[in-house]
Amino acid sequence: MQSETVKGGLHGNALIIDTGKRMWAQGGYRAFYRGLTMGVVGMFPYAAIDLGTFELVKKTYIARNVKRYNISPEDAAPGAVATAAIGGASGALGASIVYPLNLLRTRLQTQGTKAHPRTYTGIHDVWQQTVKGEGYRGLFKGLTPNLLKVVPAVSIVSS
Repeated sequence: MQSETVKGGLHGNALIIDTGKRMWAQGGYRAFYRGLTMGVVGMFPYAAIDLGTFELVKKTYIARNVKRYNISPEDAAPGAVATAAIGGASGALGASIVYPLNLLRTRLQTQGTKAHPRTYTGIHDVWQQTVKGEGYRGLFKGLTPNLLKVVPAVSIVSS
């Protein structure tokens, strides 16, 4: 819906209904699930990287504090600020590594709209067109704004 809102165009429920009708006319039920596979595929490596990195850094932090201050592991646990920092860093790492999958998914989902008229035949085609037209750097287009959203969100959830 974000990519279809234009000045003077439909808004609210009218926009949703019109968009749904056009999607159905153009692609049937499949049009409503464009990009779903890439979303699911991207979720697993992100979670594995984020949670794995978070736990590894947290355990390392605790072990360092136990050794440095000669205290119990319970007392060596990171506080809220350290936990937030660890969560932000692990979330940023995970988001950065899987970002190309998110970008390709978004391009599949927004194809054929007024703002994104280019169309793709599938994930392989969107990959090829992106790399051919923008190089490998194009796979990371928009990463900074994404990190500005992800890092604070993950930091808050972790602490």
